Amino acid sequence: MALLISDAINAAVDFDQQLDTLEVALQVDLTESERQIETLEKQQNQLSQLQVARFHTLSSIKHLYLGEFEQALFTLDKALLFKPDNELMTQISMYKITANIGQNNYQQAFQLLEESLARIDSYDDSKIKVNAYIRLMNVYMELDAFEEMLTTATEILSLNKGENKKNECYAKLYLPVANLKLENFELSASQFKEAELYCNKHNFPLIVAMAIKGQSHVLFETGQYQASLSGYLDSLERYQAFKFHIEIHDSHAYLSEVYFHLGDYDQALTYAKLVEQLPNEPMNLKGKKRTFHVQSMIASKQGKFKEAYQYQVQAHAIGVQLLDEKKVKENAYQMVKFDSAEKTRELNKLVQDHEMIAKQRSILNNEKSASFMFSTVLAGTVALLALLLYTAWNQRNQFRKQAQVDSLTGLFNRGAGIDKAENEFIKTLASGGTFSVVVIDLDWFKKINDSFGHATGDWALKKVADTINEYKRSTDIACRLGGEEFAIFMPNTDKMLANEVAENVCQAFANINTRYSGHQFTITASIGVSDKAEEDLSLDPIINRADTALYQAKSHGRNRVVCL
Repeated sequence: MALLISDAINAAVDFDQQLDTLEVALQVDLTESERQIETLEKQQNQLSQLQVARFHTLSSIKHLYLGEFEQALFTLDKALLFKPDNELMTQISMYKITANIGQNNYQQAFQLLEESLARIDSYDDSKIKVNAYIRLMNVYMELDAFEEMLTTATEILSLNKGENKKNECYAKLYLPVANLKLENFELSASQFKEAELYCNKHNFPLIVAMAIKGQSHVLFETGQYQASLSGYLDSLERYQAFKFHIEIHDSHAYLSEVYFHLGDYDQALTYAKLVEQLPNEPMNLKGKKRTFHVQSMIASKQGKFKEAYQYQVQAHAIGVQLLDEKKVKENAYQMVKFDSAEKTRELNKLVQDHEMIAKQRSILNNEKSASFMFSTVLAGTVALLALLLYTAWNQRNQFRKQAQVDSLTGLFNRGAGIDKAENEFIKTLASGGTFSVVVIDLDWFKKINDSFGHATGDWALKKVADTINEYKRSTDIACRLGGEEFAIFMPNTDKMLANEVAENVCQAFANINTRYSGHQFTITASIGVSDKAEEDLSLDPIINRADTALYQAKSHGRNRVVCL
């Protein structure tokens, strides 16, 4: 009897309706959506496999809002275990792309994008295509592919024809976003306003907030700072209701610069400090660069030139990191495009080979005497195919190397170096070993460029890289952080040994014979050294301590090593 009552209760609960309600709540009220997620989590054993897959997919959206990309990927992988249908599979793929981009895993993101595009093209159902294209536009925005974004938004509006209000709303928003990035300001402003009115009418408040912020972006980009202020404040308040951290932090960064241009330095600093205290995660870097620049300009206007310089250095360092990440992103994109083109070429080649072999067999059947010719042609084809495959393999390796290596010095670039170092740090942490970081900044390097030209500066950077390679061990990871900054990550190395290597490197720099560059000058560096403390769970605190030691080396006269 109890079992029958339980079945009757389960039958009375419409879980699809609950999931629909959760999907709406994620667009309207994040606090309410969190409550609904908790309720559904307790009822998972009553859901069908498809419903569980959908529940995990919707749960991942909350993590994406909060910038919890690793947790979002974990939740999406759980969704894949419950046999999602085609439409849900496409959603999962798109959200995984977004999460991977958030973690700077561009290679994985592009591969997922290629697979998703192939899957979308195979669908006959226009509704599934529209849903897939909606999520695809968000990916294009992350990848700065604004022409593709514009084309996709137009295609959605054509396919949807106003049937699905949410999808229509998203397309109406992404259309002006693309035009804004393409600097079609007047058109973008009118489209943002249209999106705001349409989405407000159909009760999509989060998209309304984005449309309001978009209108302020247009005013900001055209120098109308006073006019942009109210929209930024309005959209910020709306984002806070959703706890949409990424957009909240971005709004703080823009408000900091708006208030600076309006001459309200106290407000500008208030918002700048909110962004400055954020962790150095990929999603925060653009905002931190903007606010460091604002604080530098304010300090300069107040006559605090040393402080202004320090903020400008931080802004420049982030700018270099963002540029490196952009290069990694572009190289990853080229690799995936190459892989896709190569697969298509190989498939076409196999088809051609099949057709040729069929013809050769026909000739063989008709004329036995043609067997020698057939063998010769076939052997030549195989040799040509092998040559083409070798060339493709070689090119692919070159692309992979370009995505990791700084082209001037041959060392790892910032992104690849820190990624490899993080992996080694995790291994060291697991084994209970030590880990040291050496951070190097060349002294007065700008004077070399200004006095002797950038070609001589490049020569000096190469010699510095060669010297670092000479003194580092095979297990150490050396990278160029950007500009004249370098780092050596040393697994299973204590501070004393790292300091000894740093002293040798510092002395070796000073002994570089620069007359081979065509000029006579001295290369010196300020070097900071630190090692893993017991409470460290990532590389960041070690790098920060090494940076602090480096600045102490500079303040104590440069051309020296300081160990903390």
